[in-house]
Amino acid sequence: MSISSLLFRTRLQLLKPTPIATKGKAMWKKLERLFARKTDRLLGIDIGTGAAKLAEVVCRRGQPLVMAVGMVDLPDGIMENGYINDSAMLTQTLRQLLAVSGARGRDAVFAVGGKSIYVREMLFPTMTEEELREAIKWDIEKYVPYEPDSYYYDFAVVGPGKNEREIKVLLVAVPRPIVDSITAVAKELGLRPVAIDIEPLALYRTLAEAENALVIDIGCQLSQVSVFQQGSLAVTRAIAVGGRRFTEVVASTLDLEIGEAELFKRRQKALLQRPDQEGEQSHLHRQLELVVNDLIREVLRTAEYYQMQNKEARLDKVLLCGGGAKLDNLSYHLAAQLGLPVSPQTFMPQLQVAEAIDQNYLQENFAQLAVAVGLAMRGGGL
Repeated sequence: MSISSLLFRTRLQLLKPTPIATKGKAMWKKLERLFARKTDRLLGIDIGTGAAKLAEVVCRRGQPLVMAVGMVDLPDGIMENGYINDSAMLTQTLRQLLAVSGARGRDAVFAVGGKSIYVREMLFPTMTEEELREAIKWDIEKYVPYEPDSYYYDFAVVGPGKNEREIKVLLVAVPRPIVDSITAVAKELGLRPVAIDIEPLALYRTLAEAENALVIDIGCQLSQVSVFQQGSLAVTRAIAVGGRRFTEVVASTLDLEIGEAELFKRRQKALLQRPDQEGEQSHLHRQLELVVNDLIREVLRTAEYYQMQNKEARLDKVLLCGGGAKLDNLSYHLAAQLGLPVSPQTFMPQLQVAEAIDQNYLQENFAQLAVAVGLAMRGGGL
């Protein structure tokens, strides 16, 4: 089964609803009917720690057309590890983003990511989907490290196991407050949340030739490292090294305010010296390289652990995504230490763009907007 069809649906299973939750169950039934809506026009909304990104995509006959995009910085503290700390401020910011982007759709897909999502690949005996659903339902507490009744989960069969008597299943779980707060904000905005997706799956839809790849998505506070095998998500892990760490190094080394350091980082070329470049490094180069080495060490741990557990696993490339991936020469450091070719994410050539959109803006910022675009591409089953 293609990864593009593995969707973390917000049909999300409720774990053993308590008797006092009758009203809540009635509301969820209503939401289930809402989430079953079919549409070829979707908004993808990616709420990160540092910025909120939006894309509106119309899919006709399997061909995606971007109708609107937008991105706005978020004040510090609004989001933390997937949780919304200030829903009023987030709602206000997203309302502004909807207005300036010119998006007209109301059916929206939101992303969850970071340390709060739990993703696990498991092997089960071959069985029907209904049998699998019951097996997971009764044994779910063995797999998910959260308190009972505190999370939503979903699963998908992603392929055969090691032999014909096994199937490989991807299980995803997310704390209930994260999903509930997102749907509450959507309601305040007058949007219809048709699904919640996880960031690695949304991102995969925007990547070419990522069937057996290590995908590194460098966000503001965290980097998400995902292993894809034969087009299926096998494992994902959040690493506490993001673009903000690079900014903080620039700020402390050059004695700048964080805002000034961020602008300097975006505009200055070759902040990170290539590993094969001769000559003495500056103090800033050395400090940035220490952060890069921290990132690479954790990426290696993720890849090596997965390969130890799965001897047949094959990784043939690294794909570098996210706003933090724009740091000059980062790909050379990754390639030198990971021993794999590293390619920064590029604009999708098959993606059509409406005339009203500044194509240069979209292409220059596609690494940051990719998750939002991938979310919106669900409308065509892509």
